[in-house]
Amino acid sequence: MEIGAHTVRHPILKGLSPERAREEIVGSKQALEELLGETIGLFAYPNGKAGVDYEQIHADLAKEAGFVAAASTRAGVLTPEGDLFHIPRFTPWDRGNLRFGLRLCKNLLTS
Repeated sequence: MEIGAHTVRHPILKGLSPERAREEIVGSKQALEELLGETIGLFAYPNGKAGVDYEQIHADLAKEAGFVAAASTRAGVLTPEGDLFHIPRFTPWDRGNLRFGLRLCKNLLTS
């Protein structure tokens, strides 16, 4: 398990100026690194829908801040050709084992 950053105040990055978005992204990394005494390499975009909640500029800002990867909320798995600053994922928020199992199967079929 690894701890990653997620902005300071959880704003939708697309609604911020580039300067304000940079402050949120960098500030969350710095705060966690100070608190934990560890390098924070992972970032997750608030709400995480590409084009809706964040754009390529935010991925670029995360890279500039020193993150090594960033996760979206697009369903799926990362392939070898995938972009480390737009990592898809599946979330375990289903109610019940059957729904969770079905989602795992769907992710396998779409990868």
